[in-house]
Amino acid sequence: MRRTLRRILADIRARKHVDVYVVSGLAIIFAILTTVGDIVPEQLKTAAILAALGLLVFNISTPEHQLASADDVLNDRTSFIPLGERLKGVRKFWIYGPSAINVLSPENLMLIKDEILAYPDGEFRVLVQDPAKTAAVQLLVRQLDEGLTFRMRDLPSDIAESINRLEKVSSWKAQGAFAYRLLDYGPGFSLMVVDPDKRDGYILVEFFGFHNEQVSNRMHIQLRRTDSERWFTYWVGQFEHMWNAARLPSEISE
Repeated sequence: MRRTLRRILADIRARKHVDVYVVSGLAIIFAILTTVGDIVPEQLKTAAILAALGLLVFNISTPEHQLASADDVLNDRTSFIPLGERLKGVRKFWIYGPSAINVLSPENLMLIKDEILAYPDGEFRVLVQDPAKTAAVQLLVRQLDEGLTFRMRDLPSDIAESINRLEKVSSWKAQGAFAYRLLDYGPGFSLMVVDPDKRDGYILVEFFGFHNEQVSNRMHIQLRRTDSERWFTYWVGQFEHMWNAARLPSEISE
């Protein structure tokens, strides 16, 4: 009984099956009142019966819910939507990548300037690899560069270029908040967090793997807060732990 009540309350909070619960509740109330006398008018009884029958017929005609397969939630970079579409209406955008060079292209940074940093409540956080931690960077080179069949980029050069671009963004006069930090080792994934404090926020986690033909083959998962509050909160927490563990640019070892 308690489990049923918890499920009903969860559905109501999520605005799911509200019509079913309203009609069912009215039908139960009318049934109880009918047992203690002719309190409920016949018109209301008839309306409740017709509504219940209508919902029953509708539910019978509705196709059964199909469980999502792994291919529905896992994909590669060919499914990425343009960043301009992704950032519309967004106010907080956090990213971690060993270099994050693709997200930090000049064109994307202009989009971020206009869509996020142009607003007082805008926030753009970036985590990239600490170039001073050469051992950690070399491990990532083995995994990310040398682990590709068709290698096109050089991680140390990309990190240096990304830091150069981030330093330029730091000099911009923007209404929103911008900061970047340097992580001392690679956790095996890259991470994008979009509007972590909003109901429609989501995260995107890309897993590096051991070997890929090319960068675009890496598997990722996109998870909205509405899909799973638990795992959405988990990955937002992962970014925050990484952010707190990372160093400020001024702390780079010479």
